[in-house]
Amino acid sequence: MIPNEVIIDLGALRHNFFEIRRLAGPHTRILAVVKSDAYGHGMIPVAGTLESAGVGYLGVFELEEGLELRKSGRQVPILIMMGIQSDEVSAVVEHELTPALFQLEIAERLSRISAEQGRVTPVHVKVDTGMTRLGVCSEDLPGFLKQLLSLKGIRLEGIFSHLAVADQPGHPFTDQQIRKFREAVEECRRLVGFQGAVHIANSGALLENKGLYLGMARPGILLYGSPPAQGWPNAASFKPVMTFRSRVIQVRRVPPGISVSYGRTYMTQERCTIATIPVGYDDGYSRLLSNNGEVLIHGRRVPVIGRVCMNLTMTDVTGVEGVAVGDEVVLLGPQGKERITAEEIAARIGSINYEVYCTIGKSNRRVYTDS
Repeated sequence: MIPNEVIIDLGALRHNFFEIRRLAGPHTRILAVVKSDAYGHGMIPVAGTLESAGVGYLGVFELEEGLELRKSGRQVPILIMMGIQSDEVSAVVEHELTPALFQLEIAERLSRISAEQGRVTPVHVKVDTGMTRLGVCSEDLPGFLKQLLSLKGIRLEGIFSHLAVADQPGHPFTDQQIRKFREAVEECRRLVGFQGAVHIANSGALLENKGLYLGMARPGILLYGSPPAQGWPNAASFKPVMTFRSRVIQVRRVPPGISVSYGRTYMTQERCTIATIPVGYDDGYSRLLSNNGEVLIHGRRVPVIGRVCMNLTMTDVTGVEGVAVGDEVVLLGPQGKERITAEEIAARIGSINYEVYCTIGKSNRRVYTDS
């Protein structure tokens, strides 16, 4: 068996959830985002851990994820943040899921099927306050809600929006979005008496203490131990949940003037020792780390040399004593006193930590621990 494995520490996840609750305060409910297989961490075990820890709500992207959670025994409310299609309405009603709504035709079908089954389906209306992606325009929200509330079989449980630049501390557009959202919600409270859940605060807003007074926060990346981007000093109390490790499968001494890997993009300048590991871009380890990345062997950082292949990567371990076949290699996470973070990898490849977690987590065998 290829020795690559992703270790998911559910104890660290639980710690992060309690830290989020501390930051949010006693009067703010938590909707934990577990979409996209919990950002590569494994939606089912992550959701189970969070439900046991007392989370009030789970957030998924699509219907299939909600159905998987119900099948696994999750009982807490589940918000389908993408919304639903017409042919998915019956399943939503049957499995007591909560869809995001921003289309009246979906609302009307949901009303009809819920009423036929003698049920009342909770919904959260999504408002577009500047993301320009999905949702009802904030200016149209009061009129939309008036029509929605005339329908039977639907209970308006929440209103939410999404922040566009909350990963950039202090950005004025975040304050602008929150203000616009609050004004729209207050108008709805005045016109239709809305008293349900209101949420716009994601991980970045949590760290900046913004939007929490609305009563619900919707963290994602913070659950998994990372800030939304580099440069968040107040995120130090969160613990990374994912570690990615492999093993050395060959060690070679080579003379100077030897090319390494495809394209001959790396030439040895002196006699060196090369350790090969069975990790490549098929395992979510980006090809952009060619001649650019670092891994941990014997607690020391060693450089990736040559191009990252589909299934193999070479590292220069010259000067690291005693490297041998079978030695542990850490590509993401801690070893000894060193640690390679998702933020570091993201910076090297011009991406974000979200992508690093998703690609590595979904591409490798996962092992769960509970420290």
